[in-house]
Amino acid sequence: MIEARLRVRMPRSCAMAQVSKKAGVRLLDAAPYDREGVKSLVEIECGACSEGVVGEIKTGVVEGMSRVSSSKIRAAVAVPRCVPARSIIEAGCFIKSARHTEEGIEWTITAKRSSLARLARLLESQNYSFELLRVGEVEDPESLLTERERDVLEYAFATGYFDIPKKAGVREIAEHFNISISTASDILRRGVRKIIKKFLEEE
Repeated sequence: MIEARLRVRMPRSCAMAQVSKKAGVRLLDAAPYDREGVKSLVEIECGACSEGVVGEIKTGVVEGMSRVSSSKIRAAVAVPRCVPARSIIEAGCFIKSARHTEEGIEWTITAKRSSLARLARLLESQNYSFELLRVGEVEDPESLLTERERDVLEYAFATGYFDIPKKAGVREIAEHFNISISTASDILRRGVRKIIKKFLEEE
């Protein structure tokens, strides 16, 4: 299996494009709907205006909506025709995430190489322009951190290093692992940087 990120230019009639003009939209899940459509679970961040933004979707049917926080709602939107999302599903790929940009929607998918090739053919046959931004092996979350980074971060978290206010400092962490304060600080920074970088790449 591989992981790929591709950008597909979407028509203005796309429900995702309509909503994302006025709010931050994140795709959480998608499934086939009708013959050419897709039913999507989306998270919309827009504060008090969220319900109004969802109400402006002209090409889809809002089947359900719930507020998950003061600034976010989740909505199930059924769109009768969404070629890119439907093509991803029909090609045998799995949608990991999607986000709207000015250039189009960036999809992060997991698939076999043969499924990715089939997706390219499906999009081309429907005259959708797309750009492959990245292709690589699926990363094992366990391999993100070294064993030492994981041990130090787990201990730091358990002892309250990341709490506000802090309940433990770098000195306590260094003493526990019998390492210098500068080494403990470096390990913490490296581990946190890797986690933040991975999170931002997936957004």
